This record gives sequence, structure tokens and C-alpha cells, in this order.
Amino acid sequence: MYVAELWRYPVKSMAGEPLEQVIVGSLGLEGDRVVHVEDAQGRVVAARTHPRLLGHKTFLDSARDPRVDGRLWTEPGVLEDVERIVGPGARLVRDEGADRFDILPVLVATDGAIKAFGYDGRRLRPNLVIAGVEGLAERTWPGRHLQIGEASLVSKACAGAVS
Repeated sequence: MYVAELWRYPVKSMAGEPLEQVIVGSLGLEGDRVVHVEDAQGRVVAARTHPRLLGHKTFLDSARDPRVDGRLWTEPGVLEDVERIVGPGARLVRDEGADRFDILPVLVATDGAIKAFGYDGRRLRPNLVIAGVEGLAERTWPGRHLQIGEASLVSKACAGAVS
């Protein structure tokens, strides 16, 4: 087994950036999902309900600020793009707390599960893609430690696992 892909998504529900290396802390990958989109009622918006958000590419700049299609996430044009997708009153919010994740701070997918899923693995938006895993073998991993470089991750089954 080996890490085949490493991804960070600076703005939740937008396309992310492939990485060669990253700092991992107790709240996951540095700079991952630090900005999210809210609708006019203050509800966090997901790509599941607004898939056009995935058409915007994000990355962290050298100052660790999220960029959307090359623009600083706070630029008015970025908000205009978001409002065209989500609706008037939408906003971008920076949040680096633990509650910014749907389930856990690091999402790991395996090539075997992606193949079983039967769709493009990018739909899962994993931080790590582990290759060399047969079928759904990761279902035996809950509670085990994954040692990746200096990071030690404890595996937990995802509620939305492929059946």
C-alpha cells in the first residue's frame, strides 16, 4: 500500500489542490476546508446540492490564504460567483475550528473502494487516496493506525461506505 494522491480543499465544496506534502495536525491537513459557503439562512452549502461550486478551483497561497480561481477568497468577484450558484445573500465564511468537517478532519479513500464505488473518485473528495488495496479491505481497518510519514491516523468507518 502507498499514498497515491494527497489533496487539500481550502474552500469546502470547491475543487481542491493536489499536494506533494502537507503538515498534518489534530484538525487535519493544514489549510483544508478553512472557508465554507453559507446560504442566506446561514446554512452551510455542500456540493451535493450545489455541484457547480466544484467548477471553482482553490489553493492556498504563500500567505496561507485561500484563493478561488486565482483570486483571494475575499474579493467581491468570488462572492458574486458564489451568489450566482447559491443565490442572493450567500456568503463565504472562514472557520478553522473542529466543526468545519462533515465527519472527520481527514478523509481517506482506497483505490479498491473507489473502484467498487463505480464513479470518479474525485466525487468523494478524499484527502488521501491509498493505492494497492484489494476491494473493500479497508472495512477491516476501523481502530487501526495508518502511519503516513510522521502522521499517525486512526481509521474509522465512514457511514456512507460503499456496499
